[in-house]
Amino acid sequence: MTLLQFRSEDARIVYLATIYHLARPGAEARAVSSDAGGQGLQAIYDEVLPRLNQAVVEIEASAQQILGLNEALLGVANELKQFGIANGRTMVPRFADALHEMFPETRDDPGIALDLVQHPVMLRGRLAYAIEQAQREVAAAEVAAEEAQRSRKKWWQVWKQG
Repeated sequence: MTLLQFRSEDARIVYLATIYHLARPGAEARAVSSDAGGQGLQAIYDEVLPRLNQAVVEIEASAQQILGLNEALLGVANELKQFGIANGRTMVPRFADALHEMFPETRDDPGIALDLVQHPVMLRGRLAYAIEQAQREVAAAEVAAEEAQRSRKKWWQVWKQG
């Protein structure tokens, strides 16, 4: 587990990213099944939501959760662009309400969402080391699982490939 620290503004972007992620059909089922701890971004959502008004929000996250958050930040950046260009329309359930709650100025001028795109992009930059470390950890776990699978073969099955 890695300790992630978010400033208040970053925590609001993480909240929007989790809203975006949780709205995708099946995203959480895949995350929970592939995460060793059995938690996807729902756990991060549950941690961030009650502490949005704090100056700094600290969250423990697994490697899978960090990778999921990375993808969600990319998605929320794209959704903010779409929201601004489409004059406040979105196909993501609860996204518009959450965006208006986090950034009230977008209620009157949806184009302001285009100005917010820089925040998830910069947050990904600040999380780059944690993301790289999570990618290495997940890759190492996959290699270990493959090795364990190979070692379970019976002696008479040596001719079978991976």
